[in-house]
Amino acid sequence: MNQMGNITPAPNATTAIVGEFPCTQTQLRCWVLDQLKPGNPALNVAVRWEIRGEFKASTIEAALRRIIQRHEILRTRFFERDGRPYQQVVESVDFRLSVIDLRSMPAEQREQRILSIGEETASAPFDLSRPGLIRVSLLIVENERAFILITAHQSCFDGWSIRVLGREVGEIAAAIEAGRAPDLPDLPLQYGDFALWQEAYLDSYGFDTEKTFWREQLVGAPYFEVPPDHPRKAQKTNNGNILSVVKPLEFSERIENAARENRVSLYSYGAAVMSAMLHRYTGAGDILFGTQIAGRDHSDLENLIGVFINNLVLRFHVAKDVSFLDHLRVSSEVVKATLNHQRMPFNKLVELINPPRDPSRNPLISVNFNLQKAFLEDRRYGSFELISAPSQSPGVIYDLSFIMIGRPSGWRMSIEYNTDLFDRATIEKLLQMWQDAYELALSRPAAPLSLLVAPGEGGDFGTSGSRVTQTPVGALSGIRAGRVETAELPAVNSRERMSPPERVAALAEIWARVLDVKSVRAEDDFFALGGHSLLALRMLSAVKERFDIRPNLELLFRTPTLGGFTRALFGDDDVEEVALATGGAWEASLYKVGSGPCTVFTLNHPFLYYRLASELADTVSVYNVSMLGASSSGTDRSSLEQIAADAIAAMPLADAKGPIALVGLCVNGVLAVEVARQLKLTGTDVAFTAVIDSWAPGYFRSLPKSRQLWWNTEKRIRRTGYFTRKLLAGRLRPVAFLKEFNATLRLMRLIGVGAAEPSREEQANADATEILVQAARDYQVQDARDVRLFRSQANHRRATKLRFGWGDAIDRDADVIELKGWHEGSLALDGIRRLAASIEDQLLTGRK
Repeated sequence: MNQMGNITPAPNATTAIVGEFPCTQTQLRCWVLDQLKPGNPALNVAVRWEIRGEFKASTIEAALRRIIQRHEILRTRFFERDGRPYQQVVESVDFRLSVIDLRSMPAEQREQRILSIGEETASAPFDLSRPGLIRVSLLIVENERAFILITAHQSCFDGWSIRVLGREVGEIAAAIEAGRAPDLPDLPLQYGDFALWQEAYLDSYGFDTEKTFWREQLVGAPYFEVPPDHPRKAQKTNNGNILSVVKPLEFSERIENAARENRVSLYSYGAAVMSAMLHRYTGAGDILFGTQIAGRDHSDLENLIGVFINNLVLRFHVAKDVSFLDHLRVSSEVVKATLNHQRMPFNKLVELINPPRDPSRNPLISVNFNLQKAFLEDRRYGSFELISAPSQSPGVIYDLSFIMIGRPSGWRMSIEYNTDLFDRATIEKLLQMWQDAYELALSRPAAPLSLLVAPGEGGDFGTSGSRVTQTPVGALSGIRAGRVETAELPAVNSRERMSPPERVAALAEIWARVLDVKSVRAEDDFFALGGHSLLALRMLSAVKERFDIRPNLELLFRTPTLGGFTRALFGDDDVEEVALATGGAWEASLYKVGSGPCTVFTLNHPFLYYRLASELADTVSVYNVSMLGASSSGTDRSSLEQIAADAIAAMPLADAKGPIALVGLCVNGVLAVEVARQLKLTGTDVAFTAVIDSWAPGYFRSLPKSRQLWWNTEKRIRRTGYFTRKLLAGRLRPVAFLKEFNATLRLMRLIGVGAAEPSREEQANADATEILVQAARDYQVQDARDVRLFRSQANHRRATKLRFGWGDAIDRDADVIELKGWHEGSLALDGIRRLAASIEDQLLTGRK
């Protein structure tokens, strides 16, 4: 008999490869989750069967060997090529059944021993690079009684596969004992064929109709979750437990009769009960939870072992104080519509909706619900009987998973929960309320849902004191973004000694290639640019190839911007710039060396102008000059003329190829005007100065107070409207939205929201801006010729007519060019392209 040390033997594969296939979408999701946490036990499928009668361990092992040879997916491993995972089928694997004899153990100790072995086998990790992602143990407890413990990885096994495996184990073992051929259906397909079909389907017109439905269903949906008892950790955990209750047989009859009378499926009836219960428990009117669908809508797939299961998202709008019957009718339609669009793979759905990634949460859903009959039918095979038995939780994926399993002995209602979030007492209350919800639905279906009383109604709901947690999806990003210690990462190859800007440029090139965008700037968010988990894997693979360092997905989720990712990866404090020259508080950074005789100097906002370098022609050199440590250098007491002189001292003018153009945003535009004036006095060829949203110094203060008040009020209204539209369109996260307004920003800081604190770059920009604003108050414009004006949506159209108040100080024929976006946002992709085109027109052709 094998001992405990052989419970999880690693199968050794022969080298012969019989097939290579793309991964299915569910396998891709499993791969991504495994990359986030290698060996994640939450991806294990744990099954327990009881076997009674006459059986032989050798026969069970022989049956399993034949099944592994019959189903290619059980001889499959995964490998990565160019950042993309593939599945590879090998000719055979050396499978061994682990046999543990517990017959000599006292009977009163056996059950606990079975449970402990079950926990250990269920949670032991798999290595996806090794084929044969299944292990089986036989626990013999009596001469004619044993337990079969099966653990398989979710990338090759789902709930339906339990039924297929059980039938084939029983039939093949019985056939071996009887000396006959097993009676099994032919397998016209293997799992790899399904993978090829799905790949083709995702490129078809039919998949486009799926996209339309799900976009309408979930874009703008809130992130629904049940308030936990304990704060979330920065990273998602998988520690879990299950609480269950077995309902009497009469309960089975009642729910089946109720579903039949209302002409709905058992699942639709259960989903209505579940959404009603969650509505009453949380007080939310918009309830979302996940569920799983078998995904075997073709008869040729029914007898295959493999992962065909797909995650669906159900969204229920629960009207206030509606009756259960009315809610059931609405819920049934929701379920029908969702099932009619079940071919949308979950990870493709995440790509489509593109919710902000929060490493402490699952995307889109935190609560799951399943209702089904037991997969394994209790059945006799020859001299033994296979009986379904409750399995143990290897780890949890969701915060809460509500599970109903129907067996001949009755329905078992279970709640699998994350023990790092919820106390057992809370789950006991939820389990009781779930049963109460069924009782209300069965006994008083016409009664209003308000009769369903939540445990501790009145606020006694655990530690938060709040019953509802319904967070807009965008609010989940960046709440717990923490600094990643560089000690967690291997050292960079010594051959790759690069300066911080070179690292940023190299990573930006990788990101742009993977994301299929023209360029990437340091503050750009990987996921906001259209990235998703699979693209992230490709990017990480390219990073490994370029720098000989392999960060994991967790690092990207925690620091999704290019600048933040670079800092976390290399430990750089100043990824965005390297000093070429200094001038007091100023430093110059080279963005691009052009091949021609033109140079552009941008002032401050170093991140905003990275993209400008890539948008301009290769003949143009681009620099940035920015203030660093301004408040500690005495700059805050300088005049604008002195600040401009310091900026000029930092410019590498000896390396610059003329003519020169200067670019400044807001008050930096005023500074650019003064820098241009002083450069001209030294004989430097300044072609023109581009100023964006820059009002002439003193103009606004010269207006009547009533007009100042009106303009400011008007701007606040337009600002609120502009950012609200971005928020509702899903182009702005709620946290970022709140940071756009001083009142909400102060409130966020007051209550300790970490995302409200400015980054180092944001604080540096804010300090520099304040210094320049103070200096500009006393500045008298002396020469503003050759100025080009640009207006973003932050300024009213009257600014164009008024030419930002510059009057006769600028050329009479100077046009005002409009940029889309609000202030700094106008230097996003479209705005920066228009700015670049205008600069090229003036520098390269001399046109205005």
